[in-house]
Order: sequence, then structure tokens, then C-alpha cells
Amino acid sequence: MNKKAAVILLGGLLSLWSVPLVKAQTSTTLYGTVSDKSGAVVPGAQVTATNVGTNQSRTAQTNQEGQYRFEFMPIGAYSLELTATGFKKFVQKGIALDVNVNARVDASLEVGTMTEEINVTASAASVNTDNAQIGRTVENSEITTLPIVGRNVYTLLNLIPGVSSTSNSIVLGFPEQRTMINGGVDGGAGSVNYYLDGGANMTGLRNTGNIAPNPDAVEEFRVVTNSYSAEYGRFAGGVINIITRSGGNDFHGSLFEFFRNNDLNAYPWLSLTTSPLHRNQFGGTFGGPIRKNKTFFFGTYSGLRQIVSSFLNSAVVPTALERTGNFSQSKIAPKDPNNGNAPFPGGTLKGEPSGCANVIRWSLPQR
Repeated sequence: MNKKAAVILLGGLLSLWSVPLVKAQTSTTLYGTVSDKSGAVVPGAQVTATNVGTNQSRTAQTNQEGQYRFEFMPIGAYSLELTATGFKKFVQKGIALDVNVNARVDASLEVGTMTEEINVTASAASVNTDNAQIGRTVENSEITTLPIVGRNVYTLLNLIPGVSSTSNSIVLGFPEQRTMINGGVDGGAGSVNYYLDGGANMTGLRNTGNIAPNPDAVEEFRVVTNSYSAEYGRFAGGVINIITRSGGNDFHGSLFEFFRNNDLNAYPWLSLTTSPLHRNQFGGTFGGPIRKNKTFFFGTYSGLRQIVSSFLNSAVVPTALERTGNFSQSKIAPKDPNNGNAPFPGGTLKGEPSGCANVIRWSLPQR
């Protein structure tokens, strides 16, 4: 394989890796009605929706009822442009499309020439009138600004109304996420659908959730708690759908390192030592264009190196001399509890068999 062919192959693999799957779980619908100032619909108007980050656009025309509809739109920030003969050009910016939330943007055109332009800066309607789904989208601004325990985005599930509990644990050597929604019962297996970029993200052991990507790689995620459509299937408890970030026309990335060490921790209650802890959580993200306005890439890496002890014992093993009752070489001299806690002569326990056990028990932890 020559060098040119290798570059083309690498670019193709990267583009497949970075472009989201065109499925209902990773996209949304943009629709609306175009009318004039009198309220009469405008058929045949040309509508263009443009992704601000990638500059990719899609075009459609309004039907006889003045309606337009874009299906399978990747999430992100968009601008909408409408033109019709005899009317001023209409441009609306600041439209944010969230996963699985159909967005409605209606436009009202003014009479004039297409060289004139009306600019509107506003988001799509926030109330979902297209279906009966009840849920909430956790935006990227919340993921990047709110504290996240252990860099696990699932901890933000506590923001969702109806989520009664969420926990992460290790079962049989595999991490799993358990979420209870609207009074769901933990019967030893999962009851919630977990998705990652449109694909099932669940363990094969008990149908619980797999771990999520690091927060720097997550664009947003949506939790549907009631009345979701049949495209999800499986469990009735709810749907958790995570969407990762993607590349754009500008290179962007991040690096992170979170460090913890037992030298930085306080002593536990009544203990003279700290539990061993060496934790390094690190990684980064990087994305950008392969060919501007055409092909993009995005990659991420996250690593965890951790050394902990699940057992902490502050007991001190007696030396050979201490086993014979000779504490003359010990750091702390033993004291006689039967003599006002006065030190034993020479630090040696002789002729005190009844108090020896008590002396050893109270002296050793202080050594």
C-alpha cells in the first residue's frame, strides 16, 4: 500500500469513528411553520438549517401548509435561514438542538425583497409539544461546571426529577451502574436502558449500565423517565442516553489530571496512621477537522492508576524482647497500672504476670 492510499484509509477510519450513528437515539427533529404577518402560510419557501460548528447544512421547502421538517438532525447549535419570493430573508440564530427533543421553530416573514434581511436570535421552543415524553437533558454547561464525584457523569443523575437513587459498584470484577427511577425496584438486575451514541451501553452480566466516558468527552445526556417511544424497548424503568462530543472546523482539546495521596489526608479517628492511597486519574481529548466542512475527528483517553488498602490495622507486632517482658529497648517505656502508672524499673516486667497483659495492650499502640 502506497503512502497516498494509507492516508485515505486512515482518514476514512477516523471519519467513521467520529461521525455519530444516524439513529433516532443520537439525533433530533427540527420542524416548524412559515407564515406572513397576517398569519397566512407561505408554501414553497426555502429553508436552510446550518450547523454552526461544522458548517454543514440541509435544505428543504415548505409544503402547501407552509410546514417544513428536518429529520435525523445531529445535536448542536444551528442557524435557520428562510427565503421566499416577495419576502425579506429571515435568519434565526441561537437554535440549540438536544438529543431526542424535537425542536419547533416557526417563522413570520415580512413583505419585501430578498436582499433585505431580518435577524432573530432565539432558541427553539423549550416545551415539547410533539410527543408525551417526560425527561430532562443535562447540558454540557452543567457537565463542565458542576462537581462530579470520581469523574463519573452518572452522579449528575441526581439532578433528574424522578431518579430515586444512583450508585456505581464492582460486581464479580466488573463495574456496573444501578439507577432507580420513579420507585423502581432493585431485583438484582437492571431496569433502566443505557445508551451511548445510539448503541446499548449495558453489561452482559445483569443488564446494568456500563461505565460512561470521562466528562470532557460527553456533550450531553438525556434521561427519559416516562412515556418514551418503542424505539428504545427492553426495560420500562427509564432511558439514559449519553452523547459524546464530536469534531468541528476548529481544533479543540483538553488535558486533565486529578491526584490524591495518603500524605494529603488527615488521620482517621483514634488512628496514628493513614490508610494507603495513591490515586491518579488523567487523560485528555482532541478533535478537529480532517477536511473542513466535510470530515471531522474526535478522540479521548482516560486512565486511572490507584493503590489502596481495604484493610487498616494500627496494631504493633511485639519484638522478641517485648515478648519476654523486656521493654528496655522500646520507644515508650511501659507503666505499672497498679502503681499509679509509674514506669517499671528498667522497663522490664518482672513478677507482674497479672498486669502484664494490660501493660502490653495499652503500651503497644503508643510505641
